[in-house]
Amino acid sequence: MKASSVVKAVVKDRVVASQQTACVERSYLQKGITATPLPSFKWAGCMTPRSKLIWRASACSGGKISYIEIRSVDRVTNAPIMNNRAPCVLSLSGSASLGATFVRQRFGACGQAPSLARTLPTRICSATGGNPGAGGSSGTTNPNSGGAGGTGATTGNPGTPPTTTMGGGGPSGFTQARVPLTSGDQIPSGVGRIEAGSAAAVFSIAGVPADRQVVVGVVDSGIDGTHPDLNVIGGSSWVIPSAKVAGDVADADVDKYGHGTHVAGIVAAKNNGAGVVGIAPGLPLYSLKVLDAQGVGALSDAMAAVEWAASAEGKAKANIRVINLSLAAYIAPTDPDYQATMDLVCASFKAASDAGIVVIAAAGNYASDTRGYLPASCPTVIAVTSMDPASNTPSSFSNFMPADAAAADKNRVIAAPGNGILSTISYAREASGYRELSGTSMASPHVAGVAATCFLSGACPTSGVAGIDQLTTLQAAANERLAQSADYGFAGDASSTANGKYYGSLLWAKF
Repeated sequence: MKASSVVKAVVKDRVVASQQTACVERSYLQKGITATPLPSFKWAGCMTPRSKLIWRASACSGGKISYIEIRSVDRVTNAPIMNNRAPCVLSLSGSASLGATFVRQRFGACGQAPSLARTLPTRICSATGGNPGAGGSSGTTNPNSGGAGGTGATTGNPGTPPTTTMGGGGPSGFTQARVPLTSGDQIPSGVGRIEAGSAAAVFSIAGVPADRQVVVGVVDSGIDGTHPDLNVIGGSSWVIPSAKVAGDVADADVDKYGHGTHVAGIVAAKNNGAGVVGIAPGLPLYSLKVLDAQGVGALSDAMAAVEWAASAEGKAKANIRVINLSLAAYIAPTDPDYQATMDLVCASFKAASDAGIVVIAAAGNYASDTRGYLPASCPTVIAVTSMDPASNTPSSFSNFMPADAAAADKNRVIAAPGNGILSTISYAREASGYRELSGTSMASPHVAGVAATCFLSGACPTSGVAGIDQLTTLQAAANERLAQSADYGFAGDASSTANGKYYGSLLWAKF
């Protein structure tokens, strides 16, 4: 088909998928991990409206997980569900005689989730955080208690002054008011690593002038609108619900997959004395739903969501100034449609950037060249790589930019924590409302949160500047902090690029 005034290009739509790598603390292998299986999971006499399933696991090779037992328990009391006067327990060893397919569907294999419960984590997290609360299965942890293996302070000092306002931009200086952490809240490892929060000071959105106020749009699987730790002000949806997951709906405030709610918490979980805090606690969030309950969707829908946010209708309804896309689609640079696809897709993101919206995307979890992964490959999108706060090295899964890539490509790259990040999650996925996940999906919203604080503080102008050009301010802050202390960086960052892989400088929450 030839181009015309109406048709510019016809290219294949691409599947986008969330960029998380689920993991779990070692202590929860024996305590148990909850998950909602697919409807085809059958267990006569043990699946009731009041039951939930808990998988127990053991460590196998290379920090991976192997599931060894399934228990059906009461979702409220955790009492065993009884069938013929016996607890409902299914073991891997006792299931071997039922065949390889039965075992694969219910227990998976080393490093592989059961095919009927694909949301279960497949590896042990590094020691950089943990589910808030201690004891019991992950489905019954208490988000108000201290973190088991957590990395941040869990109490604030109510006797300290109500705000801390310090100018200057040193490691202990901020350009926007901060307040003490509320007792009972927790600083996740990523928030602490980029100095976005401590027991003494977390970001405050109070008192920001109207012209600097910000809404962050989360293009993802929805945001759980019932979660008390999030300030969700609205949502719009483009997704087609999954026919494979019972109860999946298009509603933007429903998140069956949990991923969008996790991303949202990294940006803006409240400083309310429960659970965790985000980069900008309590910041307004707008759900732009494009992924279904299996975490997949269409690239064209992600484009449509971004286009809507930049439109007159979107601006009037949502006033989004920062957009996070923790998702990726891929087209090989050798594909005949590569350039046509890039031109078409990236035009949508350029329009948003030209409208002043900062567009941020996960670089991808394939330990490979970022180029070809969309939208992170687009020239007006900030591409976020991942580093591990525990080892202070690039995340093993993170995509990167080749060190010999063009300067324009490398200048769009910035790194943020992505391993073992504790955040909110939808109640459809986790009864406690909190879970630790890893991926460039988790790194990207750290940048979205800091970009929002840049607007709120006045360091990033709210008009007259393209969204991508705000990255200059974020990069300058990152380089400033590294210049103050080489210890702030990580092995393999922009100052110590190795093995031909460029991950960028570590984000700093200066503002």
